Amino acid sequence: MPAKPGPAAQREAQVRAEPHARITLLRHGEPDWVPRGGSTVGDPGLTPFGRDQAEAAAGALTGERIDAIYVSPYQRAQETAAPLAKATGVDPVTVDDLAEIGIDFEGLSQEQVDKTFVEASRRPLEEHWDGWPGGESFTDFHARVTRGIVDVLGRQGIRGTRDKDFTVWSMPEERPSIVIVAHGGTNSVLLTHLLDVRPVPWEWMRFESALCAFSVVQARPLGDRGHVWSLQNFNEIDPQRAAGLL
Repeated sequence: MPAKPGPAAQREAQVRAEPHARITLLRHGEPDWVPRGGSTVGDPGLTPFGRDQAEAAAGALTGERIDAIYVSPYQRAQETAAPLAKATGVDPVTVDDLAEIGIDFEGLSQEQVDKTFVEASRRPLEEHWDGWPGGESFTDFHARVTRGIVDVLGRQGIRGTRDKDFTVWSMPEERPSIVIVAHGGTNSVLLTHLLDVRPVPWEWMRFESALCAFSVVQARPLGDRGHVWSLQNFNEIDPQRAAGLL
């Protein structure tokens, strides 16, 4: 028989069980980039496997209260959010600023896409802020996604204030719980912003998440100055493993 938790473990469990504002960042499931077999499409939907991933994620997330669902406009995010919306009865709200970084690979073969990524990764580090060739710069992407999360949280009555080099957040009494369904790049920038981490143009590598994995941050009071965000879970894939998808 396993040992019972001691006082320290019980205190930590009690703190986590208290009502906190909560943000769950869910990446979309497997996209069908080459549905016709030869060239990529700009806004793919999910593969059958990706739809199974979305169902598994929805089953896991419905165990928590969800007050709002915000979704990227891209089809792969919309289709990932659909099972969660159906299970919770919460209508998703599309936020254009949550879209993935703009890249134009329409009509290219997978080999050409891979070559572009490899060549771009070899540039001098400061040039990574320019983004991918012909696409949105990382500078503009960071600004857009940050604007998006400020808008989303403002709708829930959550607002950030800069205090010298730090950001503290004011919270409404109801402590909302929201889910954002977006992309690997978008969600990594969101984590950077929420955790008050200095941005870099390779956020998608620093906070790398698997397809249809989710991460969770909760607000924690910082004295009487406001709240900060605490990373409680990162790159959660156990629901997919339980569903036999991994």
